[in-house]
Amino acid sequence: MRCNIALLGFMGCGKTSVGRRVAQRIGWEFHDTDAIIEKRVGLPIPEIFSRYGEEYFRALETEVLAELATRRHLVLATGGGLPVREKNREILREHFFTVFLRVSFPILFERLRKSTGRPLLKKYPSFSELQALYESRVPYYSRAHVIIDADFLTEEEVAEEIVRRARDCGVLV
Repeated sequence: MRCNIALLGFMGCGKTSVGRRVAQRIGWEFHDTDAIIEKRVGLPIPEIFSRYGEEYFRALETEVLAELATRRHLVLATGGGLPVREKNREILREHFFTVFLRVSFPILFERLRKSTGRPLLKKYPSFSELQALYESRVPYYSRAHVIIDADFLTEEEVAEEIVRRARDCGVLV
């Protein structure tokens, strides 16, 4: 039974800030896979990538997701690459009501240009390279139970829509 909510989407789409709002609205715990990994390893994500590599980081994501799947009533902001791994998709399917926060790439790119601490921006520095990564992930995000087009919505409006959809689907009673 799905009694947790997981937010999916590309970096910069608002998973963490929206997830906090959703959790606050429904009285559930909020967790962020990236924050848990940083705390566990004792390093920021960019340093984990540079020291240990992406595969090490992805294995930690799976470990954290599996641990959180044993809990109930939590809202989870996932890392942007988390749903690419098949094992993660299985865990999400079984234990989480998934929501894809869809933001068009040009809007995401503008947000990302203004942010720091995004390790994949070093690996994919140009618009076209990052867009190719985004497009490669959209099919995985699109498997979510619900897709919310968030281009022109405030964080509060997105959170409100997630709560409404979760109620409609019987996740919240």
